[in-house]
Amino acid sequence: TPDNIAEEFQRMTTKGTLFHYMDNIINRLKKQNHIGTAHNYRAALNSFKRFRNDEDIPLEMIDYLLLEDYQSHLKQMKLAPNSISFYMRILRAVYNRAVKEELTHDRKPFRNAFTGMEKTAKRAIPINDIKRIKELELSSKPNIEFARDIFLFLFYCRGMSFIDAAFLRKTDIQYDILSYRRHKTGQLLHIKIIRQISSLIEKHSHKDSPYLFPIITNPGRNERKQYETALRHTNNALKIIATMADIRIPLTTYVTRHSWATIAKNKNIPVNVISDAL
Repeated sequence: TPDNIAEEFQRMTTKGTLFHYMDNIINRLKKQNHIGTAHNYRAALNSFKRFRNDEDIPLEMIDYLLLEDYQSHLKQMKLAPNSISFYMRILRAVYNRAVKEELTHDRKPFRNAFTGMEKTAKRAIPINDIKRIKELELSSKPNIEFARDIFLFLFYCRGMSFIDAAFLRKTDIQYDILSYRRHKTGQLLHIKIIRQISSLIEKHSHKDSPYLFPIITNPGRNERKQYETALRHTNNALKIIATMADIRIPLTTYVTRHSWATIAKNKNIPVNVISDAL
């Protein structure tokens, strides 16, 4: 029928446009529970939409001149080179996927785009800074104390990521070994529960919660949102802690990963052991 023809024409027209194609990829990522990756793709799409003033573009029209203009736009927005590279690498992955699905011919549009990584400011802190953080008297400030204790827990656990700590369950501990899978890679890791780790778990674990820490406080209800809110509050508290401990670099939960690796290297632990631990 004419309606069938119009519907198919509309489907074929929108299928070959960047905005629609990225929306489909983002929805697929969410269904596969790759929520963090979906958020990154959405951020890149929103950035490109702002550049295009919300005007969609056929995949066939993406060329190196368009990408050069987009890169100039990002520079004018005062984005750091690594942020520009972040958006460009996502768009390149989307474009390569479209080429693979034969939705467009490969015009090599990213040949002049910056997709590398510039060296960033140091993110590790020395062991003396860790000790100062640990020795802060915070009993009268429970929210800041909890952020400090989570920071120490992540450090003791070889720079565990905050999202992995947020979703740790009490059942993940068997015979004094904590076993968990990284959200980012799915890799199974095991950590010995040393005294310092055990004391932090005992201090903050809630009896009625299946989780190790009160980060996910309402199990089964929008847990991703609870994690993101807790991460934001924790990093805000760590800024206060950095001031109190006279630490000059921006203090976040991610600093624990760099710090553990750097301190381990300074203590002559072989690089291959550090790599395996991370």
